[in-house]
Amino acid sequence: MAAIKGDGGVIKFGTSGSEATVALVAGWSLDITSDTIDVTTMGSNNYRDFVAGKYSWSGSCEMHWDAADDAAQEAMETSLLALDNTKKLLLYPGGTTGVDRWEGFIIVTGVSVSGSIGDSVKYNASFQGTGVLDHVNA
Repeated sequence: MAAIKGDGGVIKFGTSGSEATVALVAGWSLDITSDTIDVTTMGSNNYRDFVAGKYSWSGSCEMHWDAADDAAQEAMETSLLALDNTKKLLLYPGGTTGVDRWEGFIIVTGVSVSGSIGDSVKYNASFQGTGVLDHVNA
């Protein structure tokens, strides 16, 4: 399998089954973690023992802001303000054709807009996954 360039990613967001493509994505991250549970007992060999706990996942995406093409970006902000946990995220790291994707329901936990001299206005969103994160093979 060939390496996938980082500039081909596509993010979709919205109501399950009718997710919209997020415009002007400049970057994204997806973090999957597992809790650990300390099961160390007295009299052990001076090392702690752990068992795996529950999984969680979260991430963020950075977009260039364009007021004429920001429906999915505004939907993220609306979801945040409505405390909505029914929206679905689909992340295609190398485009929507012939590559794996991750998908699951999210809670938008933050939105920020920033601008500076010599750069485009950026729109950033962070999210917390809720429930299962599916890794769908191409």
